[in-house]
Amino acid sequence: MITEVLKNGVLLCCLLLIALLTLFGTASAQLHIEEPSLLNRPIADIVITGNYVTDEKVILSEMKTRKGVIPTREMLELDMLRVQGLDIFTRVEFFLLESAGKSVLNIVVTEEWYIFPLPYWSLSDDTPPELTYGFRFQQKNFRGRNETLSISLWSGDDRGYMLSHTTPRLRGNPTLTSSVSLYQITQTSNNLAVKDLDLESRHTVAQFAIGKRWTREFVSGIGCRFHLVRAENPLQLAGDGLLDRIVETHVSTTWDGRDLRQLSRRGLFGSVRYVQGWVLSLKQQYQRFSVDLRSYLPYHFISLCSRLQWHPSWGSLPPYDWTIIDDNSYIRSVNLSDEGESFYSATFEIRFDLLPLRYFTWQRAPYFKQYFTNLQYGLAAEIFLETGDAYSISDKTSVDNLMWGYGVGLLLRLPYADVIRLESSWNPEYSFSDVLLSWKLGISF
Repeated sequence: MITEVLKNGVLLCCLLLIALLTLFGTASAQLHIEEPSLLNRPIADIVITGNYVTDEKVILSEMKTRKGVIPTREMLELDMLRVQGLDIFTRVEFFLLESAGKSVLNIVVTEEWYIFPLPYWSLSDDTPPELTYGFRFQQKNFRGRNETLSISLWSGDDRGYMLSHTTPRLRGNPTLTSSVSLYQITQTSNNLAVKDLDLESRHTVAQFAIGKRWTREFVSGIGCRFHLVRAENPLQLAGDGLLDRIVETHVSTTWDGRDLRQLSRRGLFGSVRYVQGWVLSLKQQYQRFSVDLRSYLPYHFISLCSRLQWHPSWGSLPPYDWTIIDDNSYIRSVNLSDEGESFYSATFEIRFDLLPLRYFTWQRAPYFKQYFTNLQYGLAAEIFLETGDAYSISDKTSVDNLMWGYGVGLLLRLPYADVIRLESSWNPEYSFSDVLLSWKLGISF
């Protein structure tokens, strides 16, 4: 009951905020071409303004437009979206202008506030709900190079900490990327064999990865992970003891041709990943493979979105790495309960704008006025259908084993929150009155 009241309260506050901003916000094109004839001339210069913190190389590396190139409207629109997709600016505008008889591309960015020290809390779906609380510190665009530094500490129902640092472009070699993280979490085990025993396990993980950007769309990488697991019952682990030591290596490759990372409207995305793992204490090993394919197709005022996933595994995969399907986890539905070493799913969505993206500036902000400029907001809707199954190698997969979910949702775009997703999900095998209301940060895919 408490959880539902909070969810409804958040929904009402967000909708009221959007309604209020609509009265004062403005909407305008983000690509401005002074004269159509400028599209027939090579660009003589590119001028970037508004990047008080951000290194201009971060912006230029996302663009195909260069000095001496004859631009097209499609090229400029795509470059503008890719710069916006960095997710470090509240607004990006391109102006193709004539200056002293030459064609000049003026890029105007509005930087957001990058340091977020915030309290954190969440309620579980238990009855009564259990509280997890803590503190999160995140600095986006660290050192002006689009790096992300995160520190988290939490307690309550779940307990743990996390330190992470991501670098999209290494200094001295901007085609290389890196990420490193260390975290520990103590939580209740949700595998079906021990779910009713209320047992906890503690996971300590250190991992590192390095990648190579071959093109703006194509990235590949390698990495390793050390995973230490302590538990209360041998059923929670790979072997008969109470401690697992895991070492993993992985290779991956990704092709990202989407126009935006949040609320993509057109483009393709594909990712393949292979993991080799060893359970050191038992001299066992396992392999995991994953394929993630996504498509975004604009059609009139809607966007047709689809996603196919396949995550097979072989060998002795520890139970804490199994796919556990429950309400709104992996498949947006209700009254689901399943698990397995492998998983596959298909998702289809229709998205459309209810309130196209607009911008609001707080003219009378008493402090840090530049961070209350061009704050974006909007409202979109979605209709979705999902199906999938978690299975073991020994299981026989069939259409009869598929689990289904469908629903509708609102996608709220608010300043400094990107997208808040409010959804109602149903299971076609149950009554329409059995509905799951949920809200999450970020788009589904």
